[in-house]
Amino acid sequence: MNVTEEVLCDPECHFEFPDPEDIGCNVMRLDEAKIGYEGGPPILSKVNINVDLDTRIALIGPNGAGKSTLVKALCG
Repeated sequence: MNVTEEVLCDPECHFEFPDPEDIGCNVMRLDEAKIGYEGGPPILSKVNINVDLDTRIALIGPNGAGKSTLVKALCG
């Protein structure tokens, strides 16, 4: 028997995932937030973000506009 005649069977796998608890409509919300670094002036001000389970986000802007600062603030 050569290798091309060999019959391979895929293993059967069954996955079960629990139903997640309802976390509500808003995952994250900022209203008129000021974001910056401790001891300095705000880099971003009047930030309004509303994120729900269907939200997709793209951060677009020139260098120095505060994109990384915003992401760092949101991550804690």
